[in-house]
Amino acid sequence: MNRESLLAVATLVVVIGAVTTLALAGAVSDPADSETAADVEPAGHVSLTEITISADEVTGGTATLAVDTHLEHRGNPAENVTVVHRATDTETGLVENTTKRAVRTMDDDAEVVVSDRLSIPRESSYEIETFVYRDGTRTESASRSVDGVDALTPAYADTDVEFHRFGGGAGGSLADVPAIGYSIASTTDDTATLEVDSYLTNTGDDTESDLELEVTARQSGSNVVADDATVDLSAIEPGKTALPTVELEVPQEYDYYLDAVLWRDGTIVGTNRAVANLGPGSLSVDETASDGGLEVSDFEGGSDRRADDGAAGDDSGDGGASSADGTPGFGIAVAVAALLATLALTRRSQ
Repeated sequence: MNRESLLAVATLVVVIGAVTTLALAGAVSDPADSETAADVEPAGHVSLTEITISADEVTGGTATLAVDTHLEHRGNPAENVTVVHRATDTETGLVENTTKRAVRTMDDDAEVVVSDRLSIPRESSYEIETFVYRDGTRTESASRSVDGVDALTPAYADTDVEFHRFGGGAGGSLADVPAIGYSIASTTDDTATLEVDSYLTNTGDDTESDLELEVTARQSGSNVVADDATVDLSAIEPGKTALPTVELEVPQEYDYYLDAVLWRDGTIVGTNRAVANLGPGSLSVDETASDGGLEVSDFEGGSDRRADDGAAGDDSGDGGASSADGTPGFGIAVAVAALLATLALTRRSQ
């Protein structure tokens, strides 16, 4: 067999192989297949936009958090969406509670708020994780940390009466004035009688009653209680300030902490501290200490990594072994180039 015949046979083999590969890869497809695929509507998109956490019901042992999850819907209806919340103790790493809430079919291209309640022990700090599932597959997740749960006031100890804050939030010339003050009513060679005043303001909208105030003089250094006294408070009208006074007899030439404790039905509902310097020292109270309270960190989260990995896997293909149109091995361009080269060699030999 001469050279021209060999080239012709080789060209025919290349062309047949390319066409066969394209047909097997779906490049040569039935028009009916395209029409069927076009009839399938893409699923609607659901994204996690925001999570808000606030204190709801508080008892002596547990705190119930109200968790609102904001979901944004776009596109076609989205079905089988579920929101899961998980509370993990950051100190022990143990999961304390998990809730699961099904979401109605989302089809209005708007934001939907999914509300749930999560009960946790009233101690420690927690990581609150939120997961969004679609047809049983996790699509997005986010987490927030919650601190200060133990500072939440149980319902039975709740009151709007608090030790007055001079200067308000703007500070001013009275910002450093304590809510507890004292004067020396009388003295002897060994003792001093203190008149201790406490400023208590009703910051709520209802009259407060059934309260009593206990004031203790505690010697600094030794922490020994020198004297204490308790006084019942009359009803305090909304927006009004009461000024109960007690007398304490203490030894001279010592410095004292004046600790005030507000009670209701045997439960402490408020505390405050001031100092009385009767000795050589200059005792003071640290005013920079935090008042405590529930603290929720900033929102962190987004699409779940596993959902991203799946999308990336679809785009990876077979690397260098694939052509631009997704056909493995020879493509149309390779087959055409081989045919033209063979024809050119044949013409040249002739």
